[in-house]
Amino acid sequence: MYKRLIIGITSLVVLSSPFAYADNQSVNITSSQEDLIKANCLGVQSTLNRIHANDALSRVHLGQEYETISTKLMAPMNSRVALAKLNGVDMARTTVDFNNKLDEFRSLYQQYEQTMFSAIQMKCVTQPANFYAALMQAQTQRASVRASVVELGNLVTQYQQEVATVRTQALTPEQQVENQQ
Repeated sequence: MYKRLIIGITSLVVLSSPFAYADNQSVNITSSQEDLIKANCLGVQSTLNRIHANDALSRVHLGQEYETISTKLMAPMNSRVALAKLNGVDMARTTVDFNNKLDEFRSLYQQYEQTMFSAIQMKCVTQPANFYAALMQAQTQRASVRASVVELGNLVTQYQQEVATVRTQALTPEQQVENQQ
């Protein structure tokens, strides 16, 4: 039980540290940090494996949801607005921004996934500084993935507001009065 607690705390400290390092950058760690990494190496890697698996499931789910929003909601709605000869310029612009951000999300996640996989495969007992650097890089990349998820959510909200605006354009004055009541 105590060992699991130490492993969990070590993982949490390593993944929540505010520092970021480049790929092949050497990191100076103290001998006590090195000893801690070596002592908890397998446990931390096991925890990283679980995080990696959970993140992969989340990524697949989010990716499918975003793809559905783009192809089954935004694209058909933009077509309907254009066919109805309504002003859908803002909706189209938001759709383009959403698709660009979706591509960025995929790219950022792929980079994060590769870094995590590298850390999991690394011989942290013999390379504790490199292992630590990989974890710091994974933390930074994970934060970037999260930021792109937040931006995608904001774009969905923005699109929803634009749909409401176009909807009011499409309503007759009588329908607008009815909706206000």
